[in-house]
Amino acid sequence: MRGLQLPLSQTQRTRLQRAFEKLQSLSSKANSDASVTVADTIPVNYEDAFLKGHGTTELNGELVATVCGVVERINKLVYVRGLRARYKPEVGDIVVGRVVEVAQKRWRLEINFSQDAILMLSSMNMPDGIQRRRTALDELNMRSIFEENDVVCAEVRNFQHDGSLQLQARSQKYGKLEKGQLLIIDPYLVKKSKSHFHHLEQFGIDLILGRNGFIWVGEHVETRDSMVVDKPNSSEQSMVLEERNQTHTPLEMRQNICRVANAVRVLSTLGFSMDADLIMETVELSSSLKIDIHDMLGSEFHVLVAEREAERRSLMGKRRR
Repeated sequence: MRGLQLPLSQTQRTRLQRAFEKLQSLSSKANSDASVTVADTIPVNYEDAFLKGHGTTELNGELVATVCGVVERINKLVYVRGLRARYKPEVGDIVVGRVVEVAQKRWRLEINFSQDAILMLSSMNMPDGIQRRRTALDELNMRSIFEENDVVCAEVRNFQHDGSLQLQARSQKYGKLEKGQLLIIDPYLVKKSKSHFHHLEQFGIDLILGRNGFIWVGEHVETRDSMVVDKPNSSEQSMVLEERNQTHTPLEMRQNICRVANAVRVLSTLGFSMDADLIMETVELSSSLKIDIHDMLGSEFHVLVAEREAERRSLMGKRRR
């Protein structure tokens, strides 16, 4: 509530305050030490050995937090994960980035990390889909694949000795993203899940939740498995070329992209964790109330979303009991 910068009326402010208080009470009941602020005591079992991690220190015989964030426990290690920190990548993370440089046999991507990530020419699928050695001609044609300011989806492959990050895009689901919007939110709002690729069939939209806080909302693109070796006939090839050459996006599709993107913006402003179900519920709420796309960014809709989320979590808590 303190960090929100919305032009709220007195009634809206009161409603939003009540919704956040309800959410906070539900969160505290579910996990009393989930979030901490500076100097908060972190409950630990002193009889068992534990390791002090980042964001913690010992004061007067108690373990206290030195940063605001969420308490994480890995075996005996106890640390605080800062909320508004930069993205901390892990191997296997799905990320969305923007190309900032085309270098020798590699592209450099901005992914909200302390260093630019590197995508090697040898670490991605070629446009023809054939697994083969990269030639000098491929290197000369790198800009026909990705160029500066292109938005690319990839996976974290490994870390180099100098701390730089290496990506890979060997699957058909990775690659260049077009005809959509790139949204940037705080990375802590995107939780790791089984799938970060979502096809919203009713809207014909692809939603990619990058672990680095880069969210892609764009027109759906059919992916073709690289293991399929059957050769398309000439009519299929001509249809594919026509689809690729079509640069016009229908008005209804653009409106759907904007509605989903605004739902992500509203949830980010309120500080709610992102997942496809919550985003779709927010979109459906705006549609059911017949709220115009640009009005979704208004104060009233933010209050309605917060109240709806508080009610949803309350119902979930009652069902568990």
